[in-house]
Amino acid sequence: MNTTPKTPLLVLALLVSTPIAIGCSSYGASPTTNAAGGNTGAAGAAGGTAGTTGAGGQPTGGSTVGESGGTPVSTSGVATGGAGATGGAAGQGASPAGGNPETGGTSSAGGTSKIGGTPATGGTPEPGGATATGGRGSPGGRGAPGGTTATGGMPPRGGSTAAGGTTAAGGTTAAGGTTATGGAGTLGWVTIHNDFFIYDTTGALLQVRSGALDKYNGLFYWYGSPPPATDQVAYTSPDLVHWTYKGVIAKLPKDANRMDVLYNDTTKKWVMFLKYIGNAAFLGISTADAPEGPFTVPPSQTLVDGYSIGDMSAWKDDDGKAYLAYVWDKTGPNRQHGIYRMSADYLTLDTQMYLFDVPSREAPHMFKRNGTYYYGVSETNGIDPSATRYYTATNLTGPWSGATMLVTPGSSTTYETQCDFVFPFAGTDGTVYMLDADRWKPSGNFMGNYVWLPYDFSATGAPTANYYQDWDLNVAAGTWRQFDRTTRDLALGKTATASTTNGANAASSVTKATTYQNYTATRWESAASDPQTIMVDLGSAMEIDRVILKWYSNYGKAFKIQVSTDSTTWTDVFSTTVGASYSVTDEKFAKTTARYVRMNGTQRGNANGYSLFAFMVLNDP
Repeated sequence: MNTTPKTPLLVLALLVSTPIAIGCSSYGASPTTNAAGGNTGAAGAAGGTAGTTGAGGQPTGGSTVGESGGTPVSTSGVATGGAGATGGAAGQGASPAGGNPETGGTSSAGGTSKIGGTPATGGTPEPGGATATGGRGSPGGRGAPGGTTATGGMPPRGGSTAAGGTTAAGGTTAAGGTTATGGAGTLGWVTIHNDFFIYDTTGALLQVRSGALDKYNGLFYWYGSPPPATDQVAYTSPDLVHWTYKGVIAKLPKDANRMDVLYNDTTKKWVMFLKYIGNAAFLGISTADAPEGPFTVPPSQTLVDGYSIGDMSAWKDDDGKAYLAYVWDKTGPNRQHGIYRMSADYLTLDTQMYLFDVPSREAPHMFKRNGTYYYGVSETNGIDPSATRYYTATNLTGPWSGATMLVTPGSSTTYETQCDFVFPFAGTDGTVYMLDADRWKPSGNFMGNYVWLPYDFSATGAPTANYYQDWDLNVAAGTWRQFDRTTRDLALGKTATASTTNGANAASSVTKATTYQNYTATRWESAASDPQTIMVDLGSAMEIDRVILKWYSNYGKAFKIQVSTDSTTWTDVFSTTVGASYSVTDEKFAKTTARYVRMNGTQRGNANGYSLFAFMVLNDP
């Protein structure tokens, strides 16, 4: 998506230069809701219709960045917010029923912006500090950039050995040492959950659409930027499930998006690549001595062979050389794509490797598998979802194949998303290539801001992305499997009882098997009062060590997971005060013997009752 600043206000407005009818996703996106019945953001520009505030939300003053050079994409009538016309500033957004805000406004035609609507950075809210209705506090004063490490001591993208890393710490070496790409220490199986929103450990919505994923020193780093696209931020996670906000790693004077961060093995620097300043943009480059920054400000500003660029991404080959994949504006917006090799220090352009005449495509990204290079793109379709296409070659200088449509069974729009990047998890038994795609307009059965899916490859190397709401990734082994609820969920089909129910939303709904196409059709909901409980009877005492709860927009803000052998004496195995709308609670605990497992809710997230789609109980090895 492409973004252009107009005035130095708290929000950035849409700026239209010429009526070129080539659209791409931008920060001037139609506001979306992270929960059914949630709030919507305001119109993204003059003439747009302001969004409304729903129950339980708080206005956040969310801003948008518009696009220049294109026809605005209308989202009139979209339940998630008003449509933005050209030139307007964002209205005030609000979070849905205790959820967090999405970006406001619509994107114009003319390119895509990399960033997709994270909540404004500022102070990390204290646990439990949200309002009684579950709304997040307004932006403000997040802590300073997270801790840094000494220069040279971190590996590039994390190495994998039999245990998944080069040391017990997960991949660091002696000063200046590096490891290979991929691994994640000794981390074994984790479950990836799609169709739900991702929150950090404070309960704040994690929004890094069009960001970048990396792995350093046993931690995964997810980089991105909240509106208005000047603060570049980072989150870390040991397991791809629990994310910690690390603060602003670069506070830029101008907007930037499509961020990538690569580690340079020779200079021992982390290098940040940005589409810097608006729609027809510069290549911006910053450096840091640690993956959490701080990165140099302002970044360098470079035109590619004298011309501006649109969407871009940076990618590191297995020989350590870095490449820029970019949309080039020499012959007009979104008319050509190129691949440029960077200098050895990654700070300047070296050699143009290839130039594609590929009109009306954006979101370029690269990866390599078995000696074959893949160059993926989306359509220029505003913030609406689009199909994904890719090109292949065995040499970056070509020849490259023609465009091939990514196979996404049952969907012509990459499951209601726009592609962003493909990340390889290299392990002892193979490599999982995972597609990260941005869901700009969550709705209905397709909630959540991001979709992570494993690629299957044919004998000829053609990828297929099947859809899974839940799937398991073994980072250390570099393998994946379907999440088989029928054999692993000890609560499946068992009796569930609740303190209260609301209408037809019975307790028995949470132990029924559903798929991603219809999982929103059945749920349990309690009366609108505190406290409330829902309990599953496993039928007999058995070992358990994990519970998964899938929440509706009416969620538990503060609740406990408790176990018992007699349904009278209860033991806490997990508790939180930062529950959130359309979230997944996925918690492991020490193995224990229990027959009864319950959610004991003590504070609702909004004025309605507690509501769950699913209540799963597992005993994982």
